[in-house]
Amino acid sequence: MSRRIRKHANPFSVTTHLGVIDRIALFGREAPLEVDLGCGTGAFLRQRAFAHPDVDFVGLEVRKPLVENLMKRRESEGPRNLAVFHASTDTNLALAAPGEVRCFHVHFPDPCFKRRHWKRRILQPKTVLRMADLLPLGGRVFLQSDVLPLAQEMYDFMAAEPAFESLLDPSMVVPSPFDERTDWERHHELVGEPVYRMLFAKRGPSSGRVSNLEFRETNPARVGSGGEAVTEPH
Repeated sequence: MSRRIRKHANPFSVTTHLGVIDRIALFGREAPLEVDLGCGTGAFLRQRAFAHPDVDFVGLEVRKPLVENLMKRRESEGPRNLAVFHASTDTNLALAAPGEVRCFHVHFPDPCFKRRHWKRRILQPKTVLRMADLLPLGGRVFLQSDVLPLAQEMYDFMAAEPAFESLLDPSMVVPSPFDERTDWERHHELVGEPVYRMLFAKRGPSSGRVSNLEFRETNPARVGSGGEAVTEPH
């Protein structure tokens, strides 16, 4: 019987601190690097790694069974230019020296509907600043969500950092700029449900400061169809 894998997990319960990873030991080289923050089942990463053998890919995931499964598949099926770690994104963005990660990916992160869990969200103003510090000029951040208010929050957090420029329409309802898909993304496309996508490029130095933007309410029971907060009647 297969083990049930939790859909939600507390990232603060995972205390792994990776530091700068040894890419020679992992991949036998130091090739261009892409990092997936919360890679889930790894479908996107695996497709991308097979399609781009000249690039190395690293995934971070807080659900250990998913990590174990991905690494077992790597050993038996490949691709060898992929490695996944059981680690939180909160303290593990600096996996390589500044300028060596060319793209960060954030796919369908947990919206953390409960207010007390908002601090668990993967993309936060401090995360945006760290990515701005680590990416080279031209480096990119690709983000997508099926939760409109969360997508709006992520867009606002990214746009608040002067180092980044949006490359896609601000409506966010656009085709993916990548050929690869996550499992959840394919599901939404199959049933005709919207996916909100963002792509930002680093165009200048980071601001060196964390924006003071606040988290949004994302609970469907408390937001309207346009993502605006709904005031409950007294």
